[in-house]
Amino acid sequence: MILKYIKAYQFNFLFLLLFLFFGISCRHKNKAHFSYNKLGYYYQLLSFNSNITPYQANSFAWISASFKTQSDSVFWDSQNNFNENFFLPIDSNTKNNFFKNYISKLTVLDSGCLLIKTKDFYLQQFNSNKIPFFSKNDSVVKIDFKIRQILSEQEYKTRKVNLLTQETEQIEAYFKSPQEFEMARDSLGFYWIEKPENSDLPVTIYRNTVKLSYQGSYLNGRVFEKSPDNFEISYGTPDQLIKGLNFVIKRLKKGQNAKIILPSRLAFGENGSSDGAIAPYTPLIYEIKIIDVKNESVL
Repeated sequence: MILKYIKAYQFNFLFLLLFLFFGISCRHKNKAHFSYNKLGYYYQLLSFNSNITPYQANSFAWISASFKTQSDSVFWDSQNNFNENFFLPIDSNTKNNFFKNYISKLTVLDSGCLLIKTKDFYLQQFNSNKIPFFSKNDSVVKIDFKIRQILSEQEYKTRKVNLLTQETEQIEAYFKSPQEFEMARDSLGFYWIEKPENSDLPVTIYRNTVKLSYQGSYLNGRVFEKSPDNFEISYGTPDQLIKGLNFVIKRLKKGQNAKIILPSRLAFGENGSSDGAIAPYTPLIYEIKIIDVKNESVL
């Protein structure tokens, strides 16, 4: 009986040693897949195209990419957030954007993965010193990417013209018919989805306190922004709201709701938002409610 227990103990001990050996080997093997760049990030080239010549100066990389937490949860991707219109100018000398730095060393059809320190990532990609809750406990952010195409400077400019045309087509496709699309157009350039009664009354709100709530979403319904509770603005003060929201507020009165589409020229324009969250030439839906207006003046 004692011999039986000794043999069982020896077997379990041997199994434990094998488990530890392979576990340690796998960890070292996975770590070895990534190389370190002296700027401060890790990179791994997953596939490469040896038959394509390297990029030319002043080119742009058209990229499919996803940003992930350390546990591989995707919180941003180029398809849903940028309508597959994610471009980076190629500049191998850049040191303040690790993603751009690495992309500039590659060419079309190359794919890979980057590991960037969480603080560096949000500062470089979203121009923010704040780390969102889902990345609070992560030491790095993962970027999986593939270069779809390399565009020359002229090709990129042509692409931007096409994006403007595409934007108009996206807005028109939101409505049931070309006639409904034209009927929805306001003289100030936005489009009504839900229009309150008497919204065309000449009501002027100027430098008055306006309490409102709003929600912003893409045309596919995905919400990207909500106003804080008890949100107030001093109407007429620059840079509190994007241009299009100011235009809509101008059409509304206390207690009214509206739902509208803002073309990019009334939202974040040809460059997108400064934090990189909104893509260039992106039309947006906003739902707005005017809760209160103090010292409202009527012409």
